[in-house]
Amino acid sequence: MNSLQLIRALVFDLDGTLLNTQKRVSERTQQTLMRCFQKGLHLFIATARPPRSVKHVIPSQILQHVSAVYYNGAYCHDHRSGGTLNFTIPTSIATKIIDYICRRNETNTLSIESEDILYALSNAIYEQNRKHMFVPPTLVSQNTLSAIPANKILLIRCSSESRHYIMSFKDQLNIVETDAGELIQVMAKNVSKASAVSALCKRQNISMNQVMAFGDDWNDLDLFKACGISVAMGNAVPGLEKYATTRAGTNDEEGVAAFLERWLSH
Repeated sequence: MNSLQLIRALVFDLDGTLLNTQKRVSERTQQTLMRCFQKGLHLFIATARPPRSVKHVIPSQILQHVSAVYYNGAYCHDHRSGGTLNFTIPTSIATKIIDYICRRNETNTLSIESEDILYALSNAIYEQNRKHMFVPPTLVSQNTLSAIPANKILLIRCSSESRHYIMSFKDQLNIVETDAGELIQVMAKNVSKASAVSALCKRQNISMNQVMAFGDDWNDLDLFKACGISVAMGNAVPGLEKYATTRAGTNDEEGVAAFLERWLSH
C-alpha cells in the first residue's frame, strides 16, 4: 500500500490554495470536496484568516463539514464535537510590542485578533489596509488593547525598525511573514497550523502521517513538514516546493480539484 492510500484527512490553506484570485471556491472544487467527505475523509481548513472571514468565503454546505484552524492555529473549531481550542500570546510580551509600536507612532500598522474580534487603536489601519482586514476594527485605548488576550498580533507594512524589534521575540513567539513580507503575523510560541491540525486529528485517532496538506505560502511550511503528503500549489511562493511531496496546478486552474480528482480515480 502506498502513502497516498493511507490518507484519512485533507488539510487546505485558503488564500492562494482553495480560493482562486476572486476569493471564491469554484463549483468544481466544491463538488470534489463533497466527494471526499462522502468517501469518509476528514476535511480541515487551516488559514491565517479569522472565523468571520472564513464564513464569508467558504460556502456553508462545505463549512459545516470541515474542522477549522484559524489565525495560523491560535483558534480552532472541531466540527464533529463542536469544541474549540484557544491559544493566546502572553500578556507581558504583547504589552511590550504594543508599547513599542505606540512609542514609534506606528499605530496605523497594528491590530489584534481575539476570538473573532478585531481590535485596533485607530481606524486608519482599516482605511489603509482593507485588503487584509475585511471589516472595521473595534477601537480601544492602548491600555485596553494591552489587556486583551491576543490570539494574533498583526503588523501591516511596519517600519524596518519595528520589524527588527518584533523579530527579537522569535525565541518566545511564533512569527510568520506573508504577503511578500508586507504582513507580519505574531502568535504564541507553540502555535502553528501543524500543531492545531495535530490536536484536532488526535481527537479522531488520525496520525499526521495519514494527512495530506495543500498550501502556497510560508505559513504552510510547518504543515508540509508534519503531514504524510504535502502538495505545493503551482502558484506557491518560490522555494516552498522544495519542502513538498508533490505539486498541483495553480489556484486559478482549480489545482486542488484536479489533483484530488486524479487521486480519487486511482
